[in-house]
Amino acid sequence: MERTKEYFQSLIRELAKLPQEVEWVEFKCNNKDPERIAMYISGISNAAALWGKPAGYLVWGIENEKHRIVGTTFNYRSAKKGNEELESWLNRMINPKIDFRFYEDEMEIGEDKRSGHVTIIEIPCAEGEPTKYGKTAYIRIGSNLKPLVDFKDKEAALWRTFDKVPPEKKIAYQNATEEDVFNLLDYLGYYEKLKLSVPRRRDKMMRDLEDEKFITKSPAGSWDITNYGALMIAKNLKEYEGLMRRSIRVIRYKDKTRINGIGEREFTGGYATSFERIIEYIMTVIPQEEVMEGGIRKHIFSFPEDAIRELLANIMVHQALDQKGTNPMVEIFSDRIEFSNPGAPLVAIERIVDTVPLSRNESIAGFMHRCGICEERGSGYDKIIAATSSNALIAPKIENQNNQFTKVVLFSKIPFELTSKEDRIRTCYMLACLAYVNSAAISNTDVRTAFGFSEKDKTKASRVIKDAVEAGMIHPVDPDTAPRYMKYIPFWG
Repeated sequence: MERTKEYFQSLIRELAKLPQEVEWVEFKCNNKDPERIAMYISGISNAAALWGKPAGYLVWGIENEKHRIVGTTFNYRSAKKGNEELESWLNRMINPKIDFRFYEDEMEIGEDKRSGHVTIIEIPCAEGEPTKYGKTAYIRIGSNLKPLVDFKDKEAALWRTFDKVPPEKKIAYQNATEEDVFNLLDYLGYYEKLKLSVPRRRDKMMRDLEDEKFITKSPAGSWDITNYGALMIAKNLKEYEGLMRRSIRVIRYKDKTRINGIGEREFTGGYATSFERIIEYIMTVIPQEEVMEGGIRKHIFSFPEDAIRELLANIMVHQALDQKGTNPMVEIFSDRIEFSNPGAPLVAIERIVDTVPLSRNESIAGFMHRCGICEERGSGYDKIIAATSSNALIAPKIENQNNQFTKVVLFSKIPFELTSKEDRIRTCYMLACLAYVNSAAISNTDVRTAFGFSEKDKTKASRVIKDAVEAGMIHPVDPDTAPRYMKYIPFWG
């Protein structure tokens, strides 16, 4: 799985924010003892499984007590065990094999923001059986590393976690024949989305689908189709009893209320293969107007396509598959579009832009990323806020509904006088978040641009900024700066 520089640095900053060292994260400065590292890989992998984390981390360059990023002299590329390279030795000694990965980069450290080296191992959680160093499995007990066998309750709890299969990995269709597989899954769409040539032989196609974990061999020798496979490339989700309520519903209303519905369309294909069709349909039915620019007729849409794409991907990827209830839905009104899915937001709403994203359905997120549909980890909400602000729209409103559902409201153009104080503060705050994650701060000019104000409307922008400051959502970078040069960052900056 590719990790960008931005992802690495954001991950390091988030881990450093932990109030205390947790059992699935260990901070080191310069310790480079190979055997100790192997023990930590085992212990952290097992602890991550116990805590329900997809991965744990061993980090060099963050001090243990205050979690300050201080840098390290440890260089895994030159480290060795005897005459063998460290990474090769670790891969040989960890059992069963897990796909742990080393990452390293330079980061700003200290008050003088000098460059410092940071290294991290991303360690997948144990699956199926405890992760061992040699023949011994370890576990983190607080900040201590101990043999798992000495803690029978932890060992029993760890084995119980292996029975908890993620919903996307559960079986959607059992005992299918090879012919059933080709009738139920859009295998041609699979190759098209990944821009791969379609194999001539069926057995090669079956191997590809099995390698993707879309299908698995059943104990009876036939094939089982996983939820993951069906949700990604099903020809018709209605063919899968447990996934009938997972198809995407797009509902249109005549005006701003739900009283007068004017149409509904349900997309029953797999998310990856039907995504573009859903986008095309939404862009066809949303309000738009024709304008003439330089003698050329253009269509101006009420909502930016970039934001719609990201929000549609979100309701697919972040839904709670084990939660009963309504389908993921897109509801189109005259003045807004509402995107909703089962499952509460996984991160605090006010930190949605800067927090390293989490996903309930890692395999779905990964495949849709490979298809070029969405960000697996990164800038989804950055793109949404950038799209709305560049079109002078107020920021989307994100709601946690009874800790059961997530709803995001995307607004069309609203005259400033008709916007609420809450809308203005949220828009200003999200703008500040977007600027901050890009190492910048907002000014009066930025706020004017985001709201579509002219130069003469400086006082309106100042009022918005003042309200956001009073609400505690933003604060000045330097309170002593002259007002005309004042810049602002989010409250957590």
